[in-house]
Amino acid sequence: MKNICKGILLLSLTVIAGQTEARIVKNGVWNIDFDTKTGAVSVLREGIVIINRSVANWGTAKDTVSMAECRKFKVNAVKSAHNPTFNMEGVTPDGSKATLTIALLNDDSFTVDLLLAGKTADEGVDFIAPVNTTAPVQMNWSDVRQLSVPYDNDAWVRYVLTPAGEKARESYEVGAVFDAATRAGLIAGSIDHDLWKSAVRYEMTAPATLDALTLVSGAASELTRDVRRHGIVKGGKVASARFFVTLADDWRDGMEAFADLCAQVAPNKTKGGVKPFGWNSWGDLQTKINYKNATEVADFIKGELMPSFSDADGSVIVNLDAFWDFGFKEEDHKKFTELCRKNGQKAGIYFCPFTDWGKNPDATVSEAPQYKMGELYLRSNGEPIVFDGAPALDPTHPGTKARVAAHLNKFKDWGYEYVKIDFMAHGAYESDHHYNPAVSTGTQAFSEGMQFIDSVADGKLWINLSIAPLFPASYAQSRRIGCDAWSNIGSTEYTLNALTYGWWLDHLYHYNDADHIVFKDVTEGENRARLTSSAITGVYFLGDNMSETGDSITKERLRKFAVNDRVNNMARRTKSFRPVRPGEGDKASDIFEGRDGKTVWVAYFNYGENEKPAEFSMAELNLEPGAVKSVTELWSGESIAPAAKVSAVIPAKDVKLFEIEIK
Repeated sequence: MKNICKGILLLSLTVIAGQTEARIVKNGVWNIDFDTKTGAVSVLREGIVIINRSVANWGTAKDTVSMAECRKFKVNAVKSAHNPTFNMEGVTPDGSKATLTIALLNDDSFTVDLLLAGKTADEGVDFIAPVNTTAPVQMNWSDVRQLSVPYDNDAWVRYVLTPAGEKARESYEVGAVFDAATRAGLIAGSIDHDLWKSAVRYEMTAPATLDALTLVSGAASELTRDVRRHGIVKGGKVASARFFVTLADDWRDGMEAFADLCAQVAPNKTKGGVKPFGWNSWGDLQTKINYKNATEVADFIKGELMPSFSDADGSVIVNLDAFWDFGFKEEDHKKFTELCRKNGQKAGIYFCPFTDWGKNPDATVSEAPQYKMGELYLRSNGEPIVFDGAPALDPTHPGTKARVAAHLNKFKDWGYEYVKIDFMAHGAYESDHHYNPAVSTGTQAFSEGMQFIDSVADGKLWINLSIAPLFPASYAQSRRIGCDAWSNIGSTEYTLNALTYGWWLDHLYHYNDADHIVFKDVTEGENRARLTSSAITGVYFLGDNMSETGDSITKERLRKFAVNDRVNNMARRTKSFRPVRPGEGDKASDIFEGRDGKTVWVAYFNYGENEKPAEFSMAELNLEPGAVKSVTELWSGESIAPAAKVSAVIPAKDVKLFEIEIK
């Protein structure tokens, strides 16, 4: 998308005399219509309606107020060094001021937000919707889909694609309506993630009509894991999140533009590096992890899989997951991390900062004995908030912070360099109150907790988020893109559902994480598919038991598949692949593309029980057939003659992985 803010010849603000409408004309590209009688706002780009007569609203469970109730409207052009900005101010019946602001970013996109000041802000609100319209917008598209993005990755939640004409699920932080035939799309999402949980709500009762659109800060529901309304936000001034809106030629580009803007607003505070290759104990050993079998796994990886299976620095992370504290003595940790270093590896470990798995509110917080665990709990109506079987802890509480500091400092002292931190969404639940009186929302509390984790890690630990909200995304190197995944083709498809619609998250985090790859007890085709699904997603971790007690057949499969040099080289060179085509409903796409320089890779999956013919065109990849030098299927090594289309037959529960070299 081009930025056209430079070289603007004319910015004009025209109030049509004798009428109730004010119109802002921006260089012939944007029309923003402010109706100073009804409080409605419309946004048009080159005559195409994007927002139709939106009337912002805000309030609490007891009272909702809208711009339609305001009076004494004023429309202003705001001087800006960067982007042309316009707002409409109105005075509410109680004398408060509401200011709706639209900032034009370029010829494709803008942001919109609402600021409240006065009595309303002093008393507080638990939602603000700067866009709230039930005036229809006609989409000149043929195959319209509505994308619903989950708030987190807990409980095996999925991204869902709903056809126009059917009711779509609420979408959290960002949503999209797009044409599956042409890829054109309308994308909207919040770019501020330090205060509110935000949502996108849309209704399309007809195949090509957007009947209603709401962009709201202050979302709380079963899918945000909340059991109470969003926290009240109050003060001298209260603002919604800023919402980014774009009309994109390709919805995938629009999602990436959204992510890039979020990354500009809140740059990742952590240092990145090469894509991690590794192993995680939860794949198979699980509760049986101990010092002996962990060292055996490290040695197997060193002797059997490295250097082919290793990151761009030649290293592999050997990661201990949950229950390490039962299988390791205190003195074992430094011995283990030293063994890993001798093997050319890095040691990783596991921690849950915001949950009490002891489930005993009367237990003393060992790291802060002045507190009982129950004092750290988040509560709703006075009762502990429990999800996934564990009470949630207040990230702002000194007892919680003492636990975090003690564990992370101990990990650093032992020599660990990577830590998987799990059940993070617990820290973002809406609660009756928080220890920090300045914190009133789950997102505020979670942000404070993540800032503290980042400060203690001090750049010496790679932080990998497991179960966690999508945002904020600036305090960790990587994040699990889905929930737990295992060996079968269903796990592969589940993981790839999150890649289909969430690949863009690695524009925020340094890498996405597809969870551990497990080979045990399934077919070789499923092994190939599962390994490929991880290689094209990001963090690239194996998960089988490779110790002396491990299954011999599984070990042979690892020796066969985990050392494919061309697949591993692709994994080292790429970040997340994006979908070539969308999926259907809550199912994953079956075809993805990734690029590096003059190489394009296409991964084509078969999730079914029978073999299937598969075909893709160079046009779908935005490639000219004459520009292709060679096509190779990486699992078989088969060379395919370059052509306008590539055709193949994919066996049941398997994958084909094509490498396309450009002249």
